[in-house]
Amino acid sequence: MRAIEVDERDSTWERDDARYRVYVFEGAGNAVTTVDLLDATVEQALETATEMSNEDALLWALALVEHDSRGMRGLIWLSGMDYNDTPSSPREWMRRGQMQDRYLRARHNRGLQALLPTGLRVVRVFPEWVSGWPLWEDFSDEYRLTGSDLGLSSALSRGLYEWNQTWRDRGVDDPVPTGWRAAGEILTRQLQVELSGVAEVRPEFLTQ
Repeated sequence: MRAIEVDERDSTWERDDARYRVYVFEGAGNAVTTVDLLDATVEQALETATEMSNEDALLWALALVEHDSRGMRGLIWLSGMDYNDTPSSPREWMRRGQMQDRYLRARHNRGLQALLPTGLRVVRVFPEWVSGWPLWEDFSDEYRLTGSDLGLSSALSRGLYEWNQTWRDRGVDDPVPTGWRAAGEILTRQLQVELSGVAEVRPEFLTQ
């Protein structure tokens, strides 16, 4: 997120007829229900999403329906994204993670295991300023994981440990070492292969 100070007089028009679209995804196949809300405030749209998802028991997303200069209808995502789309950018991974986290939090609050509708866990990959593995699982007893916790191969476990050490060994204000992010992407792909059928791997380091 970035914040910049602006002159409030720089806008030339305003409207109050926003059209919102709520997406709710159900089951392992992510069957979609969509509803457009007219004459609603953003607060009402968020309340509707929460109600339709049964208090976050289902994955949901919220978008603003707009038209481009050609008059073609499109969406501006406000919360989450189309869960059936594979993320292709750090921002999309962040939005997918936003959906998963509120779903998993709701399951945790209900005393249920932190699993996605597919039955998969979520393992997040990002470095920390402590020695160890850059592997995390929210709403679980372990939270911070090791290579052996996940049954990883020795080569991948060692690679992830050393990758985190590279981050840790730099100064707080030093730039990220050349090739560090690319190496992380390779390790994340290898991790997803080894955890196939067990967990979805989220590359949160891409947003750092």
